[in-house]
Amino acid sequence: MNTVLKTKTNIFILIMALISFELNARPISFLNEDKILVYPEKTKDNEDLILIDENGKKVVLSELKGKVVFVNFWATWCRPCVEEMPTISNLKNKFKGNDNIVFVLLNVEANLAKSKKFMKDKNFDLPVYVAGNTIPSKYFQGAIPTTLIFNKDGELEAQIQGGRDFDQPEIYEALKTLTEK
Repeated sequence: MNTVLKTKTNIFILIMALISFELNARPISFLNEDKILVYPEKTKDNEDLILIDENGKKVVLSELKGKVVFVNFWATWCRPCVEEMPTISNLKNKFKGNDNIVFVLLNVEANLAKSKKFMKDKNFDLPVYVAGNTIPSKYFQGAIPTTLIFNKDGELEAQIQGGRDFDQPEIYEALKTLTEK
């Protein structure tokens, strides 16, 4: 009986330690173009979303004010993400030449090389990004796919969790209206 109690106590302590380590862990890291390990910047929940594009360039969400921003959180292993990708690609292509809208496909795996390869293998012309900071929970609660649409003032117009067919006339018209405001 004593052995069972000690084992349960040890398991409880181990679980609590792992939770504690997780809460204090550094955000996902990645290698920059010089192959130097970079840790994303910590942010408070009300701070900006910092993105790193496929060339290693830092892009801050608030700096995209003046444009409609379509952000999709996804992963290569996520079936609903993969299923909606052609519809996002078709939607983006409808806005070709329109500088008033930006598409951001934010890979939650934080692996730019894998994301770029995925897009190339699937023949998608979609820009991939990883988070350059801890993603504020007001934007992303962990469910993928999640899509955010910001208006030109940087205000969140829509937050969509789960896979969608974005190649719908209503979605195109809604985004087009936002780009014309």
